[in-house]
Formats: sequence, C-alpha cells, structure tokens
Amino acid sequence: MLLPRPSTLQRTTRLFTTTSRSAAGRTSPTESRAIVYAEHGNPAEVLKGHKYQLPALEKGQVRLRFELAAVNPADINVIQGVYPSKPAVREDIGELPLSIMGNEGVAVVEGFEEDGTVEKHLKVGDRVVMGKAQLGTWQSRTNLPFTSLVPLPSSYPISPSQAATLSINPPTALRMLSDFVPLNPATGVTHKKKQWVIQNGANSAVGTAAIQLAKAWGVGTINLVRDREGIDKLKEDLKALGADHVLTYGEFLDRETRSKIKEWTKDGELRLALNCVGGKETSEMVKLLGLEGFLVTYGGMAKTSLSIPPSLFIFKKLTATGFWLSNWVQTHPTERLTMMNELASLVSTGKLQEPATEITTLGGTESEMSSVIREVMRKNEGGKGRKVLLRFED
Repeated sequence: MLLPRPSTLQRTTRLFTTTSRSAAGRTSPTESRAIVYAEHGNPAEVLKGHKYQLPALEKGQVRLRFELAAVNPADINVIQGVYPSKPAVREDIGELPLSIMGNEGVAVVEGFEEDGTVEKHLKVGDRVVMGKAQLGTWQSRTNLPFTSLVPLPSSYPISPSQAATLSINPPTALRMLSDFVPLNPATGVTHKKKQWVIQNGANSAVGTAAIQLAKAWGVGTINLVRDREGIDKLKEDLKALGADHVLTYGEFLDRETRSKIKEWTKDGELRLALNCVGGKETSEMVKLLGLEGFLVTYGGMAKTSLSIPPSLFIFKKLTATGFWLSNWVQTHPTERLTMMNELASLVSTGKLQEPATEITTLGGTESEMSSVIREVMRKNEGGKGRKVLLRFED
C-alpha cells in the first residue's frame, strides 16, 4: 500500500528549495501543456490534452513550473460537475471555453514581475503549493498572483511527491484532529485520560494521515475499512503506520466487537468520530462516543443518508458537523502557514508518510496526452489503487 521510505541520502538531496538559477527571470510568453475539459461528464471521455500560449507576466505575477500534480477523488467530482468548487472557465486559451483541471500539486518559481511586494515573499527556485482552490495544477506552467501561493519551508528535506500530496489530505486530517476535540498538542490543551478516535475510510489518504498524526501525538485510533481481497495485508499496513485497531465494517457491526471497543477505550475517552462514508456503520460508530462527542463528516462515499438517534443529541450532547478544508483556508490564512510548517516537519522526520503514489508522464501531441489521461481515469475508476501524480514533459 505504501511506498518504501527513501533513504536519508535520497531525502536530503531533494529539498523544498533549489539553488538553481537557470530559469531566473523567465517571464516572457511560453507554451503550456494542460489537461482540460469543455463540458462536464465522464472523466475518461471529456478530458483532453491541450497546448496553449502562456502570456508574459504582469506585475505581481509569478511564473510557475509544475513538478507534480495530484489526482484526488474530488477532482473526479469536479469533472462530473457535482463538486461545489470548480476551475474557472477560460475563453483565452482555445477556440472553445475550457477549464484547466487540478487542485493540488507542487510547483517551482521560475520568475516573477516585481511590484514591490512579491520579491519580498518569493525567490526563483522556491517551491510552492496552491493557496486557493481550483487554480489548475494539471498543466506544465502557469502565471498566478503571488497571493495565491503558499511557499514551502526550505528547512525541511521533502521529496517532490511528498510536497505534491501535502496541501489537502494531511491538512484535512490535522484540522479535524485539532479543531473539534483538541488532540493536537499544539493546541495547548491537555487531557487527563488517553484520547481515542474512531474513523471509517481509514485507508484513504485522509485516514492514513489521521492515523499517523494521532500516533505522533499519543492518541489511539480505531479504524474501519471495507473488506476486500488482501484485507490482512491492508490491516498490517495500517498498523505499521500506527493504527491501534483495524476492523472491517462487517467485523465492526458485530455486537461482540463493539463490546470489545468499549473495553479497549474504558480507561480513556472516545469523543471524536471521523466519517467519509455514511450509512449504518457511521450510525453505529457514533453510538460509541462519550459525553460531548463530535461526529465530523468530510465525505460521503456510500452516498447514503445518516440516521442518528435523537437520544444521542439529548443525553450525550452529541455534535454532528461537517468539515471542508476550502472553507477553513478562506478564514485562516495565517494559521495555514503555521500548519504547513508543522506538517512539513512531521514529513521530514518520517512521522508522516505520503500515500502510495505512481507517476504518469504526459507529453507528445495533444492527442497523445488525451489518450494517456483518459486511460488513467479508466484505470482509477472507483478510487482504487495508488494515488496518481501527473508530470508534464517540456
């Protein structure tokens, strides 16, 4: 499930910031390759490769070269037209209005047009991630205002694949473990008893990040996953990341198993449940929470409604709420920088590993790029397999 961790030598030779100046001052028009769509639909049918002319930079703009861009489940929903945030419809890059895909990735600063401010925040060679949603990371180069970017700290040795998967799933896990029941030591809150978290979709990118963060903070985790071929290997992988207990949904729905969970947590507190699935398993998960517990929903993969007994709200003071990182980012710009530093530190010390990834290279003609990206969408239908990272050839 997980890629082997790189050796210390490999990790320290791939830093957030490079000292190369070969691209310094790149501000003139240039060609960009991108993955776009003209209308919503099946990603394996509507996505296509596209080349367009990137104009010269304007004052305050930054020229970026994307190293890697991530393909996330939410991207599929965007293409299908069922996600609340969408990329801009561009009428300046082709004969038809087009939207450039991609919400997550890592890019290198190739140049910028000084305006008295941008040069105080960035330098050529810096690595950055996107500070706003749907900026179009599935392309080789772009021009963006510096205010849309989050510089990555140069003090931590992190590979491009680690950086490319750092800005959405780990922050989602960190915020959910910090903002409802404050389990993150950085919140300054101390607990008299051992804290526990229960979550479904535990093998997702958010789920595996939550396991590792909880482990680093001394928080116990009970993790629910779908039964499948190779389930024993999956359980071993999650426990290697730090999971205390891993159960299939079928095992969890057994009354005796839920009694065991109460025994596991009897000397501690179980007040936080993380949900990305929905359905009966989530309803049963909530019943295990103690007084003033929180059910935090960040996804609904089962596409079924939640049914929660009113008694939990009345007698246990349950709070059921949702979390979407895009909303949080809009109101916490300063805190986001602090959070990214915290996550980068955890990654660089090996306490937080990126999910298993595979890199797909896009190059050649527009038709060739179209064939490759559509095949990627077909192979990853249903969100199975390794997380795909896109790399564009010059």
